[in-house]
Amino acid sequence: MLSKLFLDIAPLTVSLFFIMGAFVVFQIIFSGIRKILQSKNINIDEYALRSVLGIIYILVLLFIMQSSIRNANESWIYINFQIVSVIFYTVILSVHFQYHIFGPIILAFMLFNSAIYSWQSWCLAIILIIFYYSLNYIKTHTKEKFPFFHYMLLSIILGSAYWYFTALKFSISNDILIKEIIYLIIMELFTFGYIAILYTDIESRTALFKEATHDKLTETYNYDAFDIDFRSLFKNTAVTNVKSTMMMFDIDHFKNINDTYGHLTGDKVLRSVVKIVQNIIQNTDPNIKLYRTGGEEFNIIFPNYSVQSTQEIVEQIFQAVNHSRIPIDGHLINVTISVGVSEINESDVSVNDFYSRVDRALYHSKRNGRKEITVI
Repeated sequence: MLSKLFLDIAPLTVSLFFIMGAFVVFQIIFSGIRKILQSKNINIDEYALRSVLGIIYILVLLFIMQSSIRNANESWIYINFQIVSVIFYTVILSVHFQYHIFGPIILAFMLFNSAIYSWQSWCLAIILIIFYYSLNYIKTHTKEKFPFFHYMLLSIILGSAYWYFTALKFSISNDILIKEIIYLIIMELFTFGYIAILYTDIESRTALFKEATHDKLTETYNYDAFDIDFRSLFKNTAVTNVKSTMMMFDIDHFKNINDTYGHLTGDKVLRSVVKIVQNIIQNTDPNIKLYRTGGEEFNIIFPNYSVQSTQEIVEQIFQAVNHSRIPIDGHLINVTISVGVSEINESDVSVNDFYSRVDRALYHSKRNGRKEITVI
């Protein structure tokens, strides 16, 4: 337990630990709610969930803090947390600028503090709105992944202005004003530094994840990613009884392309085929995934699709690739594919039962002259 003596002696240290704890607690709450919703098979927009939850979390935190010092002599002691809360809401949650949300919140906060008739309070509200808008502007109009120095400069300028009007409203001495501005700058350094580390960590983990789950040549998902998603799909289908389908296709006579034009040309053909297929998938349903599971073999998983509902997109992919003439080094290379399609059914005891059936469908297409779609 932190004693009052420690709070009085080291308010900055306590503030920094409080900020970090607030960030961690929010992430725990968000992750917990997301897992609960996912376990109940409830489709959610994580961005919207994070935004709504963030608004509620910040408001509850601020009102609890403000209630504890309402009508007290030093009712300004949580000013720095108000500024950091705006940073948290704007930079960490990445919520778009919305007057209809932010304005009423500030108005309610002023009514709560009986400050509606204070001109200094209106100046403080305007500064917060400008701060919020400016953070969003920096975030969307700079090429840097995390514009640390832009954020810091803006926060120091507007934070100091915020404290200036606070000092006018509460008749705060210059010594306390300077000390609180210094505290604010340190807290902002800590906050933006913490966020910068998170960004770096996320980028590193994203890069590692992509390297582990994506094929280096075609940049589509690799066999490891396919194996994980395929088993997960089979398990979810068994639990929810929702139809799911898989398409497997193979580039016809690919060895002849390599032998005739060389492996570099073969690589270009693979990338071209992937581009054709990915464009169709993205324009149809981004939840559909393409995987390179062998040299010239690919799989497409259709979650929540029956065979009948995949017929149009399978045919579209089939026709698009088979009618393509890929220009490479002065040559126009005609590419065709053989396709096998099937959906998970009740007789499939394991993932191997389903996979083998799709594989048999593909083999049937290849054995019967290729350039064919077989559905089992």
